[in-house]
Amino acid sequence: SQQSRTAPKVTTEDIWDFDGSAISTAKAAGGSHGDVKAVVFPNIDMKYLKDIESIVQDVGPDRLLLLINPFWKNIESWGFNILAPNGKKRAQEVIFDNGYDVTYAVLRFSVRGEDCVVVKAYPYDWQMYAYREDPSWFNQETPVWLGASEEEPKSAQISELLNSRPEFKMSKNMRQMQRMMGNDDQ
Repeated sequence: SQQSRTAPKVTTEDIWDFDGSAISTAKAAGGSHGDVKAVVFPNIDMKYLKDIESIVQDVGPDRLLLLINPFWKNIESWGFNILAPNGKKRAQEVIFDNGYDVTYAVLRFSVRGEDCVVVKAYPYDWQMYAYREDPSWFNQETPVWLGASEEEPKSAQISELLNSRPEFKMSKNMRQMQRMMGNDDQ
């Protein structure tokens, strides 16, 4: 139908005007069952926990609510707010115990000296990559897919995958030395 192809009406309002936080709402043309709300960059102030509780009630169990904050990984990443000594406990109740799934994440880190990245994009598993320098292009690296994992991968799992790949048999430093000496490490 024509109504289902009509773009949603999207609005955004600042929560506080000094920290970049906002609530974005997409109202579906086909009815409220298709509405989506997103709380963007909330921080550890108790105001945000109250706002999220209120929005959860407003949205209800059948509509999508997104909490967007790359720093909120788990309760340990919450930090401490001296003005809200029970903030961590409330965050556990309001956010971390409510079953929100990670729908998108990009994590970069080093394993065995290799630059690695893992990507989570709903509905797919975590995808693991390591960057391999391209000998035909100066200062160019190419991502090499290492595998997938249902759970967020740990560095030990990535290390095991790196060790099993012939292109990562030598460490990055050893590959660089081989190229400096004129040997092809491919």
